[in-house]
Formats: sequence, C-alpha cells, structure tokens
Amino acid sequence: MKPFDGTIYVMATSEKQFEDQVLVCKDCGDKFIWTVGEQQFFYDKGLQNVPKRCKPCAEKFKSQLREKHPMNWIKCKKCGKKAEVPFEPKSENILCEDCFNKEIVKRNEKIYEKGLTLPE
Repeated sequence: MKPFDGTIYVMATSEKQFEDQVLVCKDCGDKFIWTVGEQQFFYDKGLQNVPKRCKPCAEKFKSQLREKHPMNWIKCKKCGKKAEVPFEPKSENILCEDCFNKEIVKRNEKIYEKGLTLPE
C-alpha cells in the first residue's frame, strides 16, 4: 500500500457523499485508508459496519476462520453450479451465493409489495 499523502478524495452519489477515511486496524494498530471506492461498495451492498482491520490483517483473520470452519463443496439446487460453503451441508437443498442473494431480493420484494417493512 502506498503511503498516505494527505489527499482526500470525495465521491458523491444522489444519496450519499463519501470521503477517504483514515482508520486504525484493531489487530496491528497500523493506520489504513478506507477509500471512497470501498465506501461506495459498502454502501451499494448495504454493508453498515466500518472495516476494523487493514487488508493484511483481514486476510489473516479470514484465513484463521477458514481453519476453524473448513469449506465444503455443494451443488446449487437452482443453477447446478458448484460452490464452496463454510458449513457442513445437511441436505441437497442448498443454493450458491448468487442464487441465495437472488432469492433474498425476491423475498424482500414480496414483503414490500404487501406494504410491510423488513425486520431489523
């Protein structure tokens, strides 16, 4: 990662304005930049938590999680694509991440059509 030169970049969307932010990693204590582009990605995906780890520490943390929770191969019941999941499948009725996300969107649309709101 290149050193922070003090330049602050700003990105505005119709709903939200972002600026580069300097954060401190909770594992190593180093400062890292949460870029405008990364913030836009979080916003677009509906992610609400600010990163707590720099990229190297985040990768190390994910690697440690994978050791505790080995990945298992599944075949998606909807599209037939092979995918890895971080749990042991209990049935054949499993979706890949893409199909799962599409199902969530469909479910949410049905909820909104009924005039209801999503649970927190």
